[in-house]
Amino acid sequence: MQVFIIIKRILIIILILSVHCGCGTDGDDGVETPNPLVHSGGSGTGVVSGTVTDRNTDKPVSGALVEFMGIEVRTDANGVFNFENIPLTDSQELTIHANHYEPYTQAVSLNTDELKIAVKLNPLIGTVSGTVRDGITKQPIPGSIVSLLGLEVETEVDGGFTFFDIPYIETHQITVQDPDYHTFTQDFILDKQRLTLQIGLTPLNDHVEELNAFLENLSDLIESVDFENIPKLEALFSETYVASDDPVTTFGVVSGVVPPNYESVIPTFNNIFNEYSEVHFVFRDREMDITHARKASIELFLEVDSVKVVDNNPR
Repeated sequence: MQVFIIIKRILIIILILSVHCGCGTDGDDGVETPNPLVHSGGSGTGVVSGTVTDRNTDKPVSGALVEFMGIEVRTDANGVFNFENIPLTDSQELTIHANHYEPYTQAVSLNTDELKIAVKLNPLIGTVSGTVRDGITKQPIPGSIVSLLGLEVETEVDGGFTFFDIPYIETHQITVQDPDYHTFTQDFILDKQRLTLQIGLTPLNDHVEELNAFLENLSDLIESVDFENIPKLEALFSETYVASDDPVTTFGVVSGVVPPNYESVIPTFNNIFNEYSEVHFVFRDREMDITHARKASIELFLEVDSVKVVDNNPR
């Protein structure tokens, strides 16, 4: 019995010693656990401030969410943020999130009364594409010039265009120019990876009126039988002109009154003016198929009255 009591007392003594020697914040001899956020070189507070700008434009980014040591602030209209009474600290993460920009993270050590930081955010980028069409016929227009952010592209055969690596910003402006249409301008916001625009251009002239005027002008120049008007006739034909291979047009080519191609325009009308003293064109039953201001076809009935120079007989 006596032995048991001695062992019990020894256990109690050991237990008391263990409690007395344990580390804690309340004991006079305890070692305080260091705060990992506080700078190990000393105590105190400081100020962390800075500006947030767009890397491409250097314009301030307002409303960006800046977080440091569990505190959140937003940048003002000038892109400025400010943290006050921040404990001196070793490396801590400063993060920034803003609409239309890539997230930003930077390690920051505050070991002075004031620390200033200049941050440049990378804008998110996307693709802007679309199709330019005739506002009347709704058909695509090739060869129009589309401008965006100082870049220019020409629309393809299908009226399509594409711009790559366009930054997400609040407002972009796209412009379309074409010699046969009114200039088009539109503001838009790019806020996704791919944006598609459908653009309709307003013709400078009414398509039907313009085609009818073309036929009348052609007729007037031919009926003049004036060699001085041959350059004007040539100007009515494009350098890519080729006569259609339908039977009626082929007959006109064989008869010498229709040029087979652009190179033969001047020779053809020279021959006509040499051979005929009078030529009259009458266009009837006009059926127009208009694609856009530079492409159209006309099916019509053409009556030609003429008088040859050699015999002065009407035909």
